[in-house]
Amino acid sequence: MMPPPRWRARSGRMARLALILALSIAPPAMAAEGLTGIDLHIGKALFKRPWVPAPASTRGDDGLGPLFDARSCASCHPRDGRASGAVENGTAGRGFVLMIARPDGTADPVYGRRFQIDAAPGIAPEGVIAIRDTQLPDGRRARQGVPQELAYGPLEAASGISLRVAPDLHGRGRLADVPDSALLAVEAEQARGADGVSGRLRRIPRPDGSVALGRFGWKAAHATLASQSAEAFFLDLGLSNPLHPEPWGDCTPAQSACRDAPHGDANRTAGSPDDALEIGGPLLDRVVAYVASLPAPDAAPLTPQLRRAGERLFAATGCAACHRPALPTRDGGQARMFTDLLLHEMGPDLGDTMPEPGARASEWRTAPLAGLSQALAQDTGLLHDGRARTVEEAVAWHGGEAAAAARRFGALSATDRAALVRYLSSL
Repeated sequence: MMPPPRWRARSGRMARLALILALSIAPPAMAAEGLTGIDLHIGKALFKRPWVPAPASTRGDDGLGPLFDARSCASCHPRDGRASGAVENGTAGRGFVLMIARPDGTADPVYGRRFQIDAAPGIAPEGVIAIRDTQLPDGRRARQGVPQELAYGPLEAASGISLRVAPDLHGRGRLADVPDSALLAVEAEQARGADGVSGRLRRIPRPDGSVALGRFGWKAAHATLASQSAEAFFLDLGLSNPLHPEPWGDCTPAQSACRDAPHGDANRTAGSPDDALEIGGPLLDRVVAYVASLPAPDAAPLTPQLRRAGERLFAATGCAACHRPALPTRDGGQARMFTDLLLHEMGPDLGDTMPEPGARASEWRTAPLAGLSQALAQDTGLLHDGRARTVEEAVAWHGGEAAAAARRFGALSATDRAALVRYLSSL
């Protein structure tokens, strides 16, 4: 006799959980590149999993917070893409983050490195992120993120803030496959300063004194997808992991109730250091492998004639100097993501109040244009904070090293400008 549907569904969930837990306690030494198809499915499930605060009856799902911005990776990266950039009644929706840092790169002594808008029961969220949009005479929309309803007093006067939108994750695995030598060659080429373009690679210090080349994040703050994913788990979800083992996430010593709140230890088995983490090494490996497996975005349909015309104008205006259509990969292929992964000085209009030790306030890594068609279709807004509503607005914000290209774009005939916008909107 078959069990009732309710029990069959419960049995299926338990079987899937058992599989996840069994693989979650795999030896930490297991190489990420040795993961299989089932591991990618597990990584996808973990990416979409809604986490809950500890303690919980489902130990495999707890550890969220105590302070957090979201309950899952997917809530800020819907369909693995860019956040919606929604603003409701002047308040930032899910997918915006407000970063905080002092000029030396250290965290604010009270609010840490993120301004978290959610918290576990019994803990006060840090506040809400207000969005202040100002319409400029030329039609552009200036944008500022403002922390409001601060639950723990004011930020330190020296602390700067930076409003950012969660980016599209498609194709990032291909960017990870670009060899350092290729990026160093681009940097050396741009060092000549042709057309005012002189990007530079961000060099990330390692504990052993060596440096890694940053390539991920709006300011190239991460050299690897593992580093970027681990920071997101830690700061945005409050989940400890091998690169950020503190169980309380971004709670500072000034937030004593937050520090003293229950924490999850979902992987605890034999008591090894990795088992005590909320996101152990095997789980992190699988999430990173899933993100790395996401293919580059598909371009929208465009006739060969229109695509060739757009490519010609893209190069002629100088856009391709930074938004390089392709970079070589280690397997002999290409990462067609339209970026050089270098930092560029973009002028004061795109600056914020948070310089970092490795990047000035108005320096930004060239954002990949692959996936632009999806961002436009979903009306997520463009640029790091979603302020630009159209391609034309986004270009108009380009200053600094990109000023000459922006001027040439503005000087195009109406026909050529429409052709270039059509091409960009298809990427």
